[in-house]
Amino acid sequence: MSDFQAERDPGGRRRHLLDLPAYWFSAVSSRIVLSVLAATLFASLIVTWISTRSIGEFMHQEIDRKFPAVLSEANERMTQWYAQREIDVETFAHSRIVVDGFAELEAGQNDQAALRIREAVRTFLRFELERFPQFEALFVIDDTGSTQIWVGRGVPLSPRVRVRLASVDSPGIDRIEGMDTEGFQVASAPIGDTTTGLSLHGLVRLADARTFLRSGELGPSGAIYLVDPTGDVVLGPKGIDRYARPLPIAGRLPIVADYERSPGERVVGSAMPFDRFDWTLVVEESFEETLAPLVSVVREILVINLGIVAIAGAIAFAIARSTVRPILALSDRVLRIATGDTGVEIPGRHRADEIGVLARAFNEMMVQLNRNQEELEEKRLEIEDANHRLIAQNQELQRVNEVFEQLSITDDLTKLHNHRFFQEHLPREMLRSDRTADPLALVLFDIDDFKQLNDRHGHSVGDAVLRRVADVMNGEVREMDLLARYGGEEFALLASQTNALGAVALAEKLRLAVAEARFSVLALDGPSELRVTVSAGVSTYEGDAKAFFNQADRALYCAKEAGKDCVVLFREGMDGSGSDGA
Repeated sequence: MSDFQAERDPGGRRRHLLDLPAYWFSAVSSRIVLSVLAATLFASLIVTWISTRSIGEFMHQEIDRKFPAVLSEANERMTQWYAQREIDVETFAHSRIVVDGFAELEAGQNDQAALRIREAVRTFLRFELERFPQFEALFVIDDTGSTQIWVGRGVPLSPRVRVRLASVDSPGIDRIEGMDTEGFQVASAPIGDTTTGLSLHGLVRLADARTFLRSGELGPSGAIYLVDPTGDVVLGPKGIDRYARPLPIAGRLPIVADYERSPGERVVGSAMPFDRFDWTLVVEESFEETLAPLVSVVREILVINLGIVAIAGAIAFAIARSTVRPILALSDRVLRIATGDTGVEIPGRHRADEIGVLARAFNEMMVQLNRNQEELEEKRLEIEDANHRLIAQNQELQRVNEVFEQLSITDDLTKLHNHRFFQEHLPREMLRSDRTADPLALVLFDIDDFKQLNDRHGHSVGDAVLRRVADVMNGEVREMDLLARYGGEEFALLASQTNALGAVALAEKLRLAVAEARFSVLALDGPSELRVTVSAGVSTYEGDAKAFFNQADRALYCAKEAGKDCVVLFREGMDGSGSDGA
């Protein structure tokens, strides 16, 4: 049996190394460390229990405060939203164009004058409808229920509904039976004084108020929704059409309760009345997510306590080391070996205790370590040299790839984004618009009479004009816009978060910038200064990707037919011949 298998104690008795664990626990240093760890762990467990209990009580109080506060805020936002719709319709109904227009019609006008007045009122309402996207339609009804003017989305109204709407005598908003299948409500106000018998109505889509049923205090699983007296969900998260359980309302005050919304789905919820339509506001959040802050705090407490235990153990270990002096000498030699001093000799080789066993083991290990270190050093140098070469090659490859990537999306002549990049970017912008409901506009520009310019002055002049036009337009667009050379003398501008009026204004800004720019070129017959203009066609994204581009192209064609150097916004009925121009 070798020295590593058995040792003799001071009395001469043989002691196998497998018996050493029992000997370790009899050592002073081991007893110190174990005693400190046990005491620290016990104290940490008591502190964790007390802290968790206190924090749990605080969290329950916070939950009892949070849910009623969320409901109150949602109730206030919904009330303000409805009040604003009433104010909007009342403002439309009392506008001078509407009041005076119907007053003139009431006084009697010839057919041509009456048609002109009605068209003026209709134009005004159409303009307001564009300014206030919360309304699907604006329409006027007389005291017999007959529709006088209708602007916007066409929704069939039964005679009974029209008669009910004709009876309005003050501003208000209501749910109309027979129109509820699509979640519509009608905001109404009389036109002028109540003796005219005319009233203005705005068709409001209830789903537009969905954003007001959100709260930053709720987690991803939290939801707020409106429930009518029959239990139908009027407005709320998708997939919930009925609210089957009794609403958690105690009198007029909301209470907080936890329950199962469906088998296996436990939630915390509360509710309060929404008096405007005899509805109820309900807020719910998953039980696990509601208590997630408590779980997180408890976890942090446990981590802190474990850290305290670890620190206490380290301190105890340091104290134990200070009481066992021979171990310090051995530790000093081991540290020197760890720092690379492989020529050190471990003292205590002739001791009969555990330190002697370790000393002899370390000394034998040092012999083998020196041999291995020499071999490792040779291998390390070879690997470092190979790594340096590989890093240099990777850096060069990355630089070349970056250059190729940039060249693949950039137009060589104008330095704008090219047709390929535009085609890749356009679907992403349309998807983003579908997801966020933000407006999106497209403007197509075409340099007027560019072929004649090329034929007259040469292609080098044409290239210079293209570069100059690109520089001028690129200096006028916003950072959020994408300007690209679409092909030939045609440019495309994709304007995100921009409606039709904003897109027309932006296109007009670029058209004027080009028209006012100086184009000094060296033509075939000598230096020359040219005047260059562009035509533009504008369309807005309405959910149809193919129509989005075709409409801008048709509008551009109409701009060309209308005399060039102008901006045309696509409108329904535009046949591409310029008949419905800018």
